[in-house]
Amino acid sequence: MRAGDTVHGYRLMEDFRVVGAGLSEWSFAERAGRAYFIKRFLAPTYPDDAAPGSARTKARKRARCAAFEAHHRGIQAAMAPLTSYGGNLIATLDFFREGAKYYKVTEKVDLAGLEPGDVAALGFPVQLVLLKTVAHSLKILHDLNIVHSDLKPSNVMIKRTELGYTTKLIDFDSSYLVGSPPPPEEIVGTMNYYSPELVRYIQGSASVADLTQASDIFALGLIYAEYLTGALPAFDPTYHEAAIAVLNGAQLRVPPGHAPAPLATLIEQMLLVDPAARPDVAEVHSTLMGLRSDTSTIGRFPVPARTRSPSHVPRRLRPSTPAEPGPAMAGSPIPRGSALRGKGLRLIADAVRPAPDSPPPGRGRALLGKLIGKIEERRLR
Repeated sequence: MRAGDTVHGYRLMEDFRVVGAGLSEWSFAERAGRAYFIKRFLAPTYPDDAAPGSARTKARKRARCAAFEAHHRGIQAAMAPLTSYGGNLIATLDFFREGAKYYKVTEKVDLAGLEPGDVAALGFPVQLVLLKTVAHSLKILHDLNIVHSDLKPSNVMIKRTELGYTTKLIDFDSSYLVGSPPPPEEIVGTMNYYSPELVRYIQGSASVADLTQASDIFALGLIYAEYLTGALPAFDPTYHEAAIAVLNGAQLRVPPGHAPAPLATLIEQMLLVDPAARPDVAEVHSTLMGLRSDTSTIGRFPVPARTRSPSHVPRRLRPSTPAEPGPAMAGSPIPRGSALRGKGLRLIADAVRPAPDSPPPGRGRALLGKLIGKIEERRLR
């Protein structure tokens, strides 16, 4: 399908291009004078009667397609009352199947092209507006009992407006209703922004009840820290991911001088290991609304560390002696854009940002290797 072709009433403005780990393609399209973003999923594909394969294989593929459709239509229906073209939640406006492929249509957003490092250089008044708008959008989602489940900077689109900047929250493909997360082997997301409980859920040491809106709050805290400082909070790089560092006793801090004391304290609370100890999005939003853009960013006392029993940390994530790397960890940390796929699972890790004079990798690689190894075990079953 090329530029100029029409699918389901949408005329493509350019050719489809592959994005991410190659699980989908996207383009822009026009209908009735409006521009849209259109995404074509490469999997699953619906087998018609003429498709190759046995009747049993086709039945299995159709069952997977039915579950895929039910998930996307369920989230679309749940968000429908509070979403519209032009809002700050860029939700699905249309979802359909054409032939063997599934398509999703959303509003087209013109971006300002800002990365977290660029946001960190904007100054606190602009940063505060961005923090508020993200929290407001997430509050709408959480009030509907929906977990976004894939919060990261690339899913928070920054748009230039006449008055400055605002944010648009996108990509609800991984979202789910509280109490109904996907099975561990079908979790999709970026490992850098996993919450500690999501790591434990993938490992099999946390239950469905442990995955709530608080998982989004942890990821949002990481994004906020990046917006203010240009980098994720510092932790021992041998753990590779913030969630694994926190599960092993690290407490993530906002460096002094980057945020007013109330905001720095709020972010550090958002990054606590215990989901129940984190503020909900309503508290995050109300705290932000109570801040003035001219509030001083002078340093303050950090949030006191919480005493935790060692049993709170899954045994497989505790510090250990160096071990043989897991199947995906041979050689070096997972580079940006790498992926493991199996039973619909895709794990993408951005490049690790090691601290200056950091110790050589070893223990952390073994810990992350165990997590990836467990995922690979499921893939090979």
